[in-house]
Amino acid sequence: MFTIGLLTAVFLAVLSLISGMILTLLIQWYFFNRYLMKLPMVTQTEEPAAELFEIPKSLLDGCFKPEPAKALNSVLQFLFQECRNSNRVRRWFRARLSLELEELLTRTTTGKLFEAIALRELNLGTQFPNIDCIEIKHLTVNSTSGLIDDLELCLELKYSGGFQLTIDANMRLNKTARVSVKVNELKGQGCLKFTRRPYTHWSFSFYSDPQLQLTVESLFQGRALPQINSIIASQIRKALKRKHTLPNYKLRYKPFFNKSEEGGVDDSPVVMLSGGLDVAVLQVSRVSDSIGPVYCSLAVDSMAWVEMVHSETGSYLTVDVSVLKQGSSLGVHFKQEFVADKYQVCFVVESVAPYVVAEVRPGDILVAIDGKKVTSLTQINKCTKQAAERVPLRLERKLKILPGPPSDDKLLEISGLRHRRGSGDKTDSDSSNSTSLSDSPAKKAVQETPEHKAPGHRLSFGAEFEQQLQVLTTKEQPFSQVITFNETLRFNIHPEHRFLNLSVWSKGDKNTLLGHVSLPLASVCVSSVGHHIDTHYLLPPLPHLINSSNHPLSSHNGFEPCLCYGDVLLSTCFTASQVPMISPTQLTPATSLAPPSPLSNTHDFERTHFNKATQCGFCFKKIWLKDAFQCRGCAMTCHKKCVGKCLAVSSCSRYTSQPEIVTTAVEDNDSNKPEQTSLGEGGTLFSLESEEGDEVSVALKQLLSRPQDEELMDQAKATGRQLFADLAPEARKQRIDAVMAKLKSAMDEESETHMKLAREEQASTSSESRARAAFLLGKSEEKLHALTVLMLHCCAGLQDSHDNTLTLSLPN
Repeated sequence: MFTIGLLTAVFLAVLSLISGMILTLLIQWYFFNRYLMKLPMVTQTEEPAAELFEIPKSLLDGCFKPEPAKALNSVLQFLFQECRNSNRVRRWFRARLSLELEELLTRTTTGKLFEAIALRELNLGTQFPNIDCIEIKHLTVNSTSGLIDDLELCLELKYSGGFQLTIDANMRLNKTARVSVKVNELKGQGCLKFTRRPYTHWSFSFYSDPQLQLTVESLFQGRALPQINSIIASQIRKALKRKHTLPNYKLRYKPFFNKSEEGGVDDSPVVMLSGGLDVAVLQVSRVSDSIGPVYCSLAVDSMAWVEMVHSETGSYLTVDVSVLKQGSSLGVHFKQEFVADKYQVCFVVESVAPYVVAEVRPGDILVAIDGKKVTSLTQINKCTKQAAERVPLRLERKLKILPGPPSDDKLLEISGLRHRRGSGDKTDSDSSNSTSLSDSPAKKAVQETPEHKAPGHRLSFGAEFEQQLQVLTTKEQPFSQVITFNETLRFNIHPEHRFLNLSVWSKGDKNTLLGHVSLPLASVCVSSVGHHIDTHYLLPPLPHLINSSNHPLSSHNGFEPCLCYGDVLLSTCFTASQVPMISPTQLTPATSLAPPSPLSNTHDFERTHFNKATQCGFCFKKIWLKDAFQCRGCAMTCHKKCVGKCLAVSSCSRYTSQPEIVTTAVEDNDSNKPEQTSLGEGGTLFSLESEEGDEVSVALKQLLSRPQDEELMDQAKATGRQLFADLAPEARKQRIDAVMAKLKSAMDEESETHMKLAREEQASTSSESRARAAFLLGKSEEKLHALTVLMLHCCAGLQDSHDNTLTLSLPN
């Protein structure tokens, strides 16, 4: 009984202890939650964390004193011992040495004696180079931004690790040789330099010739040749002096800085996005020198473009495309034509081969090929033949202005990114306080009154879907090496948007483009990372500047001229909409908003015999036997031998014609205006609903609006039989006679104008007046040809009327 009572007491004591502990914890948890709930709620900030860089003051004090680098040496030796035998490090050394050997084989006179040079063995040695002393030789800090512009370190280097490599060489006369080089000692004063001018890079070189001791062993056909060992060692020392001794050095980037290739058009599948995109322009640095203030313009669009230029005569979009050559043919045909909007002779795209997948359209104006401005058709052919497989083109595309109904939510004032002003235009000095497009720094100064307000415009992609072009600009900031904006712009992203186009401008009497970049929205709209901060290099405003060699660093290896036009620091935050996205597999032709893939529809060729000689639409060569294949969808004609290639690289244009960018102006629709049926659609050129005095001008205008082709005469003759067919025979004949009389009068008047322009062209002395006369002469020839077609159209109708009269007069 005593034992049972003792156990009971112990059990109760333990139970009381555990219960007390639990009760104490519950009481503490209650009071802790009660205290915590009384604290005020703190909202989480969504601003990007982009604080300015600041150099520690302790680092600036006494930074030019030399000091030993034992701690740095220990770190480097540890990293070397752990990484020297890794495949990644050995592959890097082999790749670098292979490039050096390839340069020796292709660019030197000695390389002509060898057919091939290969790296056989590689030994990284036993230790990493030791730094006896390190000293800051030069340090430049920007007084405005506080950033380090230049940092030059002086290093006392000493190496005795025994780096060794063995090279096998095959000579021209079927002979073999082997050379083994071992570095016994390398000692010298090195210069390690980091700089942000003109772009961020680093370099290493020696101030003077270093002390270099080598062990060279050479074998020729398996036999030792000690006589040439000293010659090889001497050549290595000369190469070290020529490439890695000041003033010679190579611009380097890895492993600290990676060169980013911006602005390239992404050929990957389009990622359909929808939502809001906040773009914060934090700062712009290292742009070209500018006298006036600087501002940025940003736009979202379905294509990557450089700039949009608006003037009183027209609006043009500058785009960069890359065309893949098929053999020696580019697949794009150009013609020389006088463009009235620009008042100069330009090179216009006349036709595009079906296999050209790039965004090239007939009517585009060619500005440059491979960064070179074009001046003649001969130069275009020469540059095309000399270019590589991919030919970069810079084109200007006109935005067509078409009448359309007003739309409150899609109005966009045409102020543009760049405005070509007339002599009477002035710049608004107060425009820097706005970030909207309507108050863009590029707009005209005169504020329009409600009585004289210009009509609004919007960008449209045709009837299938409409796309609103969104262009926003930042406030103007004074020019400096580092320009701070810290301004956030918001865009509404739709599934058809693909690129964020950014341009940096200098404000002045004429806005000057300093740089641009086009970023794929698929990489910018990352909804899972919150604020995404990244630096993007700007591309030059003109393509020929990429190949410029005027920079002082252009003589050094590794120089990249396309990185010399500054960079922009952006912070982006994408918020996806709650509307469920439609995947490409769920889209149907009736609900798809995006244009179809260029290769999604293939041709449907069938063998056809032609009555006259025709031309192959793939290779542009003549089909001599008049027997070829023709597509049922797009009527493309093709050789039998070209059918396979055409199916592989081309698509049927009947289904895949890309929508054309047009600018739609707000105008009042006249519902009482009769519709005219075009000749190509099977209707007549003259409508009964047209006024008799205006019927010739209406038909002429309609005919001049369509392209000229060889089948136009046949179509005019065939459709002429339906001319005024609803009238009585006698009334029809009188109506056709009246129209033919007007046509004869118009042809006589136009013939006199044509002769006058021909004499004016011959008498012109200046190139401008001659070009103007040639342009007007070409228009006059087109008008004469159109009048001839109309006359043939009327003659066919008159003949049909005469035949019908004879048929009715014959006895049954």
